[in-house]
Amino acid sequence: MRGRSPIMLALACLMACSPKAEPSRPPVGADTAADTAARAMPAPPVDSQRVTAPAPAPAPAAAPPRRPTPARPSPGPAPAAPTTPKPTAAAAGAPPVKDQWHPAPRDTLDGETYQGWKQFELNCSRCHGEYAVGTSFAPALVVSLKEGGTIPTKEAFITTVCAGRTDKGMPAWCALGLEMSKIEQMYLYVKGRADGKYAAGRPALRE
Repeated sequence: MRGRSPIMLALACLMACSPKAEPSRPPVGADTAADTAARAMPAPPVDSQRVTAPAPAPAPAAAPPRRPTPARPSPGPAPAAPTTPKPTAAAAGAPPVKDQWHPAPRDTLDGETYQGWKQFELNCSRCHGEYAVGTSFAPALVVSLKEGGTIPTKEAFITTVCAGRTDKGMPAWCALGLEMSKIEQMYLYVKGRADGKYAAGRPALRE
């Protein structure tokens, strides 16, 4: 170090040997000015409308109901072998079985008397009963046309039927259009019933 003075050399030595100054650090636990200002600022308001509750978890899907398994029908007995029908009594020559609802006719009538039965059942049986046996509100003509009855003759029968008995509720059939020929046919049937020639029941037409 030629050319330098002893003073300059001493200053250079001091500068080189002195420790370098470190920047000052705040003590541990001390707040800085920025921290204090941040704490002093109020917290931003919370929007309650935007706060939503977490969506509930979807419920597990229910399992579809199980259909009951139909029971298998048990095998039935084997069909019996067809049998030959036995001959009935009618086929063997025995008399036919009587039908209480459709009995065979007991009497056969000629054409005029048969028509008289039909006209009587059509016009008179609703009051005087089927086969002229009477009801609770009209007399039995099988009794009235007997000898000594209230209508003992054909003329009395025709007059009563044609003019009627309005006081007792019997209409005048001639005024209603009933022909005289049909009244005479009815007399043949009712007179035969009163005399015991024909029994009660549906007769048959004599061929």
